[in-house]
Amino acid sequence: MMELAPSLVVQLISCTAACVGFAYWFNVKGIQVLYSGIGAFFTWLVYALLYDAGYDNFMSTLAGAVFVGLYAQVMARVNKAPATIFQTICAFPLVPGPNLYYMMYGIVMEMHDVAKSEAFTLVETCLGIALGFILVEIMNKYFLRHIWRIKTH
Repeated sequence: MMELAPSLVVQLISCTAACVGFAYWFNVKGIQVLYSGIGAFFTWLVYALLYDAGYDNFMSTLAGAVFVGLYAQVMARVNKAPATIFQTICAFPLVPGPNLYYMMYGIVMEMHDVAKSEAFTLVETCLGIALGFILVEIMNKYFLRHIWRIKTH
């Protein structure tokens, strides 16, 4: 994987700025833009710290996606807004854009080993994001159901 910025601080700042820009582009309003930027910052921090600690791409992405899902649920309740606002913006740092690019480049340039490697990483990353979101939704459903049962008894 190509590293675009060697400094974690530079990665975090550029990631946050880009996601705040996406929030404005998607017409997110008011304080929700700030919360989206904060969520994106911590999403990349979770991913980067785990990846640097030796975890593979899938586990790092999964942990980042679980963070995004939990953060989106909390921010949705705090802001009385849909969770998808925060889930969409905060997940941008995890999106495997470079892998898609290099996979397509490998296909076009007939570099089949590169295309195969990047395709595997692309699928692995997408599965990590999806599984992370699903895990949070399952936990959320059963947690809320449990709280509802306690309140009604």
